[in-house]
Amino acid sequence: MRRLTSLRFPDVTVEHLLLLLIVIAALALRLNGLNWDSGYGFHPDERSLYMRAGCMYDLLTESPGFENCLTDHPSIEPGIPGWRTLLDFDRSPLNPNWFPLGSVLIYTLVICRYVIELFTDVGALDMRYVGRTLSALADVGSVVMVYVLGRRIYGQRYGPWVGLLAAALVAFAVIHVQNSHFFRPETFSAFWILAVFWAILRVIEKRRLRDSLLLGLLTGMAFAPKVSILPILLPLALCYYYRLVDTSGGRWSGVSRGAVEQTELHALAGMAVALAAFFLVTPYGLLYLSNFLAEQAAQANMANNAGLWPFTIQYVGTPAFFYQFKQVGVWGLGPLLGLVAWASIFFTAYLVWQGTFARRADILILAWLIPSIIMLEAFEVRFQRYYFALVPFMVLLGSRMLLWAPFYLETRLDGEGVRRRVGWSVLGRVSWLADPLGIWAYLRHNRRGQRYLLVACWSLVGIVLATTVFYALAFQQVYLKPHPAVTASQWINANVPPGTAIVSDNHWDEFVPELYGYQVWQFPAYEPDNVGKMAELGDRLANAEYLVFYSQRPYVSVASDPERFPFTLEYYRQLFGGELGYRLERTFTSHPSFLGITITDSSIGRTGLPQPDLAIAQAASGLTFDWGYADDNV
Repeated sequence: MRRLTSLRFPDVTVEHLLLLLIVIAALALRLNGLNWDSGYGFHPDERSLYMRAGCMYDLLTESPGFENCLTDHPSIEPGIPGWRTLLDFDRSPLNPNWFPLGSVLIYTLVICRYVIELFTDVGALDMRYVGRTLSALADVGSVVMVYVLGRRIYGQRYGPWVGLLAAALVAFAVIHVQNSHFFRPETFSAFWILAVFWAILRVIEKRRLRDSLLLGLLTGMAFAPKVSILPILLPLALCYYYRLVDTSGGRWSGVSRGAVEQTELHALAGMAVALAAFFLVTPYGLLYLSNFLAEQAAQANMANNAGLWPFTIQYVGTPAFFYQFKQVGVWGLGPLLGLVAWASIFFTAYLVWQGTFARRADILILAWLIPSIIMLEAFEVRFQRYYFALVPFMVLLGSRMLLWAPFYLETRLDGEGVRRRVGWSVLGRVSWLADPLGIWAYLRHNRRGQRYLLVACWSLVGIVLATTVFYALAFQQVYLKPHPAVTASQWINANVPPGTAIVSDNHWDEFVPELYGYQVWQFPAYEPDNVGKMAELGDRLANAEYLVFYSQRPYVSVASDPERFPFTLEYYRQLFGGELGYRLERTFTSHPSFLGITITDSSIGRTGLPQPDLAIAQAASGLTFDWGYADDNV
């Protein structure tokens, strides 16, 4: 007799469809405009990754011109290395000899190029399409992981909606969309850290050796793109503490010696796997440990001393906490979502103090967020990207905070006990705030009032989501037209006669491309101020016809450190005030814009310099909102 078998597919629910739509939207936002820089590689770190990966590929394949890659390291032996060469960091062509960013990113590009070269020839910068696509996919993975964590942490009834809301907010968060357009470590690091937290929950719940091994693997991968995630060690330590006390019903006094030994064994096994995974993808970080540690120390020294390098002068005097509250909260997430994300940390800390049903998971997340924030704010340099791996967790906590009140009220309207259904009583504990006005008493005993409040709470959720979506769609405008530097280059070549003298104010910055037909002199703005520096500037300005800025960074930086650059600051003051005979001819910008609403930034307000005459400058049409100063770095 034959047996008939049938394939059973999982039931597709509304939850699954919503998650699918969120993932599709996230992909669309991140894959749109991959060639945003027209191949010029305007991001210096990203460009460096492509060029170093290109050199490594040329050395391995002994491609024409590979000798140029031996200038700084002549002892490298080109070609596919044998085992002895592979383990010799001086001779191995697989040693990147550069560790500010994870070696795994370089190896990934080299492997991908090997595959691509089987079908067509590509250059080093052509790999931007691959690198940025991988970055986008990693960030979409973070969107999914945020959903998974929210669903797992916050219960069967409440968790799916927290997960979906958090996934949607991360999918449309501009800081995620923007960083996905660069091939840098941040998107990969954030994904692996989210995966680490998922594995932590498995270790606590199941207490199996294989889960500890998986946690070790994910931890090693999380450290590979960027090792500056040391605060992750605290949640890892808490993970094994919880695992241990759970063996005795949550009582430390009842922990047996056998449980201690087993927990130690699992933790050590996980640590060994983590080291092995890190070594596998960053081998010369350990084989060439002295150089690796020296470069990490140099990066830490740079971050701890604003002004040590010219590109960090702009952070001189920036206030701890408040600066990143503005940059991440306003520009990275949008004002409403930014406020929710930051407020959620305090809200979650209060819930932990009260002892809610998700207390352990909240403690684990706070153990990652709070030490990380304290560490980052101890630095003087405040790149927005430093916070990137924290943002998904802040958004997750913010989503729980947004949904907490409507679910609480729906439970009351259903006539069921709050503690039994949801497990929260915070509104009751803070009701004294509303008692003087009689609002709490009215809402507590009036079902119509509770319904009004419920509508208001759900409206707030909708407003936060809608404004986040709007900001993301407005930001897509940046990728729908050429980079402003490319547009500026086209205008100059079309309107300025060849051979014209041009002063370029782009010291330690990128530059407007394709100006080879002009006499371009770069003003060394960050050189020490002296009479000779300013005299040469005066002579150049007297003989030039145009002065070109690539970005706001030089004058913002100089204004941030007036004691160091008093002469240069006075030059900018006179230039912008129209006292040097130069007038603003043209500006090339690309601002977020959607449905006739444009979001602009203003750097002049922070510097205290006079506002140039913008009569000839292109002005945005429609309704415009100025959100103030936007950091010139991501």
